[in-house]
This record gives sequence, C-alpha cells and structure tokens, in this order.
Amino acid sequence: MPLKILLVDDSKVSRLALSKSLKKIDDSLIIFEANGADAAEELLKTESVDQMLVDYNMPDRNGYDLVKVVSVSYPSIKLTLVTANIQDTIKDKVQSLGVGFIAKPAKIEELAEIMGS
Repeated sequence: MPLKILLVDDSKVSRLALSKSLKKIDDSLIIFEANGADAAEELLKTESVDQMLVDYNMPDRNGYDLVKVVSVSYPSIKLTLVTANIQDTIKDKVQSLGVGFIAKPAKIEELAEIMGS
C-alpha cells in the first residue's frame, strides 16, 4: 500500500518542489496538497494520510499550531515541520511534540530519511 503524504504550504512553488523530490524517492506515493492549516484540517476530515510535511510560516495559522492540533487529533500521522525559519526555539518546540524538523530547501537525503523512518 503506497504511503499517503499531505504537503501543507501556502507557496504553490514549495509544494511542487517537495512533491517532485518525494516522487524521486518513491513514485508510488499518493500526495495531497493544502495551501494552509485550515485547508489541511478540512482535508483530514475526508482523507487518511500517513505523513504530513508542514510549512511553519503560513497566513492563516503557523505550522506549529497545526502540528499541535494534528498530533492530538490524529496521533498516527507522522509529522515533520519544513521551514526556512530555523530558529532553535522553533526547532525545540516542535521536537518536544515528537515532530520532525527539516530546514528549507529540503534536501532529498533528508526527505528520504523521514520517509524511511
């Protein structure tokens, strides 16, 4: 059964780049996209996903707030924050929730590592 991944980023360019990189790792992935936290929560009501890659800076709500909600409501989803904002305080906050952290631009090796674990 192929993995189902949800990419959450307000930037269509960032979602496209992540999607292309993920497909290079495993072209059988099923990839969903949401342009913000609210859209992601709506999608989760109708689709089950295995992993989420979430941007930190988004207009409606930041990625940290989204992963806090998702980690409680959908504990089986593996969460990773993908952001250009690499402040240690943000990294520490998300990792204390058990959420992964990757700096943008995401390297294909880092993506492969989170997909395999």
